[in-house]
Amino acid sequence: MALPLTQSPTRVVLIACGSFNPVTNMHLRMFELARDSLNKTGRYQVVGGIMSPVSDFYSKKGLEKATHRCEMVQLALESMDWVRLDTWESEQDKWTETLHVLEHHSSKLRTVDSNANISLKNVSKDEVDGTRMTLQNLCFNQPTAQIKLLCGADLLESFAKPGLWKDEDLEKILSKYGLVCITRENSDPRKFIYENDMLNKYQENIFIVPEWIRNDISSTKIRRALRRGESVKFLLQEPVIDYIYQHQLYNINTFKSNKNLNEIVNLMYCHTSKNVIEAKGMSLQSSTFSSAEFSSHSPKRQREFDETDYIQYSPKRRTCMGDIGSLMRKVKSAKMAFTPETCV
Repeated sequence: MALPLTQSPTRVVLIACGSFNPVTNMHLRMFELARDSLNKTGRYQVVGGIMSPVSDFYSKKGLEKATHRCEMVQLALESMDWVRLDTWESEQDKWTETLHVLEHHSSKLRTVDSNANISLKNVSKDEVDGTRMTLQNLCFNQPTAQIKLLCGADLLESFAKPGLWKDEDLEKILSKYGLVCITRENSDPRKFIYENDMLNKYQENIFIVPEWIRNDISSTKIRRALRRGESVKFLLQEPVIDYIYQHQLYNINTFKSNKNLNEIVNLMYCHTSKNVIEAKGMSLQSSTFSSAEFSSHSPKRQREFDETDYIQYSPKRRTCMGDIGSLMRKVKSAKMAFTPETCV
């Protein structure tokens, strides 16, 4: 139910913590789903989002360096003008608990005054250049925005795992900040909330957002596909895919990758075009015909070019074909895993 016009909606900044190893299109879509859902209530207005990658001290097998993960997040967010990367958590020399990340951003948010000037009291220049500037930009000159933790159903269910979360931390997260949880297929977060005493106690501060369009993208599946040389197109943002190949991340199988095939094909066409152009150029230089005979509308000109292309300069053509043949043999010898992308 929408609020009366006299009462303004609470401004919200969504924060997603995670490894983003790598960041996927589903990570981005979570922000869009959450914003739509909260805005429709009339009680909230989402004014910004923050993606906070974990540091290198987070114990997880196959975790790429934080510098790479942050760079990929930055590239992925080029298509979103209301979500920003924050590197504070990733720069810590230890694993940072989620509550501390929320408290960090909450404290920085309070320092942004109503005129969008950054308070410099007891703050180093490095801090000013980082998180505070991010929050100032997100809140559009308003220091009163409320922070909420954006997560998936898997994180919500992890709250019930013994020893994984401190009870006092979990209670502060639920009572002070609140959750926006995106559902996934075969999960029932409302039932889970009902069965868990802590979650049930603060259920009014937990917002369940259904994802009606099935989307089973995960970073784990992306890494597996990359190892096997399979296409990840349309699962990640294009700049992120390019970055992964450029820096050879996630043990990608470059020998099987579609990019290698495309490079070989492009090289083949490059060799062919170059030799044809050279052949045509030589025919013009050695020709005894007048320039009038080779005007742009001359049938004779077209006929001579056709004959030249296929007859006079076959030695060059033979060399070119030899190069292509060598390349094709390399392609055939490579046991490529064909994907829909290679078949286009």
